[in-house]
Amino acid sequence: MSQHWGIANDQCAVDLPEPIHDDATEEERVYLYTLNAGRHEPQFLAFRTLQLLNIFRLQRDLAKIKHRVGTAKAATEQDTNSLPDLLRNYVNAIRDYEYFTHLVPITGSQARLCRLDLEQAFGDDEIQFTDEGAGYRRFRDLRLLPTDTLRNVLKRYLPRSLTYTPSDIRKRTEEYVAGEPPEEVSPFIDSLARFLVAFLGGAMLVVPMLVMRLPEVTTTKSLVTVSVCVLLFAGALSVLFKASNTETLVATATYAAVLVVFVGVSG
Repeated sequence: MSQHWGIANDQCAVDLPEPIHDDATEEERVYLYTLNAGRHEPQFLAFRTLQLLNIFRLQRDLAKIKHRVGTAKAATEQDTNSLPDLLRNYVNAIRDYEYFTHLVPITGSQARLCRLDLEQAFGDDEIQFTDEGAGYRRFRDLRLLPTDTLRNVLKRYLPRSLTYTPSDIRKRTEEYVAGEPPEEVSPFIDSLARFLVAFLGGAMLVVPMLVMRLPEVTTTKSLVTVSVCVLLFAGALSVLFKASNTETLVATATYAAVLVVFVGVSG
């Protein structure tokens, strides 16, 4: 009897050209899985608990050495010899954990498909995989369009036929059927977001000028209009577009200066 696995998913699909027999060794299974998984974007188990366990174990050993040295006011030869390796391993473990946190999480149905694929390939009572949130990671795809608060709102409330890309449908079929928002930014969402930003940017200048100018010009109306528009502009810039403090201050000051100039010219 033989096994053959393959899940129709860009992220975790592994289609073997030859079936793997039940009596195949672990080394043969790893080789064939690696050979075929190499044709797809690789995914990695984060092993977050084990990484933290390693970090805290090294931290404990270093704390013990620190206590012994502090108590004896001197370091033994054994501690001196083991200290460089412990410190190096401790720093590397922290650096590795930080690196994994910057990889893109694979969650939901993608993570479950990854677990099923691995279990079918290496299923064993002594091996435990997981499909918990962010249990799997992948490299960041630089080809994907960037997202922000505005694009996330559009992805959540617009029809799925407009928000999902074909690749996202293949990778997150269950989420697509369930009506959940996509992870990727479709070209339509990106174009719509750019249009809205351009439209709102122009409206933030045109509308205040019309309000201050029509039907008549008064100092009170102009000052109130400028104050309200500046506050709204600063709030939208910091919340919707996540601008830094410096960028928010510079842009708000520039916007306020334009409106104040218009008030002076109108007066």
